[in-house]
Formats: sequence, structure tokens, C-alpha cells
Amino acid sequence: MTRTATCSCGRLKIVVTGEPRYAGLCSCLQCQRRSGSAFGYNSYWPRTNVVAVEGVHATWRRGSDAGRGIDFHFCATCGATVFWDVDYDPDLAAVAVGNFADPAFPPPQYAEWGVSRHPWVQVPDGCRQKPGQ
Repeated sequence: MTRTATCSCGRLKIVVTGEPRYAGLCSCLQCQRRSGSAFGYNSYWPRTNVVAVEGVHATWRRGSDAGRGIDFHFCATCGATVFWDVDYDPDLAAVAVGNFADPAFPPPQYAEWGVSRHPWVQVPDGCRQKPGQ
């Protein structure tokens, strides 16, 4: 299976094949800010499954509570974050699930940062939950 994630204006895209290694909900305050929502729904792909990255993008690097860096790649035109690289595993490419615009995307396997999760957010049954990362 091939999936394409795009920004809001369609100028930045990442194309992946197969299935993600894992996908999860993150309710950390940084993901809330990045997504503009109550949580981020993130998928993590083996870098070997990334077929293409197309379009002009800017990169912003931030730290994490664990002291590792994250490089976010966002569209230089509309500003939407599409994918990012994580220092903890350089063999993974992270992609925001919402950018696939696919309601049939598989559900998350885990939900982290429960300590900052909005109380009305319901985690799917069977999803492993963690109070932190």
C-alpha cells in the first residue's frame, strides 16, 4: 500500500509504502501546540518505506522533555507540519496522520502523555496508555 501525506495547500508531500511501525496519540503540550488540537496523532515509518519527499519545506528543531531533538518539516507556503525526524531513532520518519486525510487509517496502538490529556479525549479500547513518554 502506498500513502501520501500532504500539507494544507498540497505543495509539500511525503509518500510512504507499507504500514507504519507504530502509530500513537500524544497529548504532550508540544504536540498540542504543533497540531493546534488537543493531541497529535503520529505515525512512525521505517525510513526505507519513504518513497519520496516533494516540495519546498522549512525545518524547525526543538528539544524534548527527554533531552532529544526533533526536526519538524513544514510547508514554506501554508506552514502545515507534515513530517519530522526524531533523534532517538534516525531510522524512522514520523508523519502526522491527519495529513494523510484518510479516515480508514489504522487506530493508534498507544497513547502517551496522559498527564496533559484533555479529560474529554477518549482513547480507543486496547490502546496502551502511558502518563508520560
